[in-house]
Amino acid sequence: MRDFIGRRFGYYLIIAAFIVPMCLACVPARADGNNEVTPAVADPVIAAAGDIACDPTSSSFNSGDGGSSSCRQKYTSDLLIDAGLAAILPLGDVQYYCGGYQAFLQSYDLSWGRVKSISRPVVGNHEYLTSNGTDCTNDNEGAAGYFRYFGSAAGNPSQGYYSYDIGTWHLIALNSSCSKAGGCSSTSPQGKWLAADLAAHSNYCTLAYWHIPLFSSGGRALENTKPIWQTLYEYDVDVVLTGHDHIYERFAPQTADGTLDAARGIREFVVGTGGSNHSSITTIAANSEVRNTDTFGVLKLTLRPTSYDWEFVPEAGKTFTDSGTANCHGNASPAGSPPATALPANTFSFAPVADAYVNASSPGDNYGTSAVLRADASPDVHSYLRFDVQGLSGTVTRATLRVFANSASNLDCTVHRVDDNTWDESTINYGNAPTLGSALGSSGSFDAGMWISMDVTASITGNGTYNLALTTPSDTAISIASREAGADAPQLIIETTP
Repeated sequence: MRDFIGRRFGYYLIIAAFIVPMCLACVPARADGNNEVTPAVADPVIAAAGDIACDPTSSSFNSGDGGSSSCRQKYTSDLLIDAGLAAILPLGDVQYYCGGYQAFLQSYDLSWGRVKSISRPVVGNHEYLTSNGTDCTNDNEGAAGYFRYFGSAAGNPSQGYYSYDIGTWHLIALNSSCSKAGGCSSTSPQGKWLAADLAAHSNYCTLAYWHIPLFSSGGRALENTKPIWQTLYEYDVDVVLTGHDHIYERFAPQTADGTLDAARGIREFVVGTGGSNHSSITTIAANSEVRNTDTFGVLKLTLRPTSYDWEFVPEAGKTFTDSGTANCHGNASPAGSPPATALPANTFSFAPVADAYVNASSPGDNYGTSAVLRADASPDVHSYLRFDVQGLSGTVTRATLRVFANSASNLDCTVHRVDDNTWDESTINYGNAPTLGSALGSSGSFDAGMWISMDVTASITGNGTYNLALTTPSDTAISIASREAGADAPQLIIETTP
């Protein structure tokens, strides 16, 4: 478990560089497995996918134009060109059948090779093969073709793991072909390096990626990276990206044992959709939220100072997509309390100065001192919050309302703008409550005991007093911690640019 004091001190050193205008692109990985910090002037966007380019001798290759259901690497790479990306993460098995050097030059290089300069790959199992493909001989031992093609950007060839920073995020590339990296246990060279790397980097948000998933509904998941996941969990890592199964799948945050953990769990994406071909679903895994088996494309992630947005972008002509947003753990405690202090520069946190709920079935009653806020569609119950925003500098770029859910909902919680600032926490009731304004954002479904987030950027313009209201379309009441709940009180997180 991290030393919180040391982490915060180190984190502020990193953030000191964040406000200096610099380019978004990160420097190539050094051979010792670490990169220098790359500050960003805006929220950087990265893209990822694995299982990409087919062998140039494939009957579907067609000089790189591909077939209707395989060899689609050209079309997924089109999504990356001139897209303003800070980095591209090829998630292993990037060149079939065995990743020989000539195969890279004749296939991958024509498509994803167009963005090679900003690519930060991880090695897959096929890159280590030495037969049954172009340039597949014993000369490809140790994934020689892969490491020759990507050079220093792929890390040390004897390791295949490295790390670097993009904006305020720390990214860790790992080798899931464990036997080729000296193992994946906590006592292996890779395991020891990982723990040391995480201890040395106190970034608020962290992403790790490798090829073979720990969790997948496609039937190819392996438990060899379970010790790695456990180490990442202990250091509050936020996101894991993998491939190997030729599907797209998103999981809810979970532990290394597959236990749902909304407070500190890691969200995994399986993105084996780079273009080679598709595979099928075998058994739906626990905590799987979204799955697709017929769409090639890439996953784009916007790396914000305390959160991230995801969007699956399909190849041209396809319609499947998946998108959402989530907050980073920061220095979250095992109990799930949100970080109260260690926020990045130009990010501000505000607690409500007043909150209360009102109930149509008791229109004259006041609930201003309650430790909970409530919302219900039948009878009509909704909650009000007031925030006094002061001390902002710069232009507001994002505002997020975070609340702690005491109960679960299969629908969502919706936040509304409220223009009336005259209500009082000690006297507000359903009969005198202000009119609800337009809806600003919603949470989607959620479980009990987790923090949920709603985008309120449209209503927050700068310093001032802001009133918000919470409703739900569900006729099953939901309970949310109020400001009287202490550590679980609502938060208004505001991000600005200098």
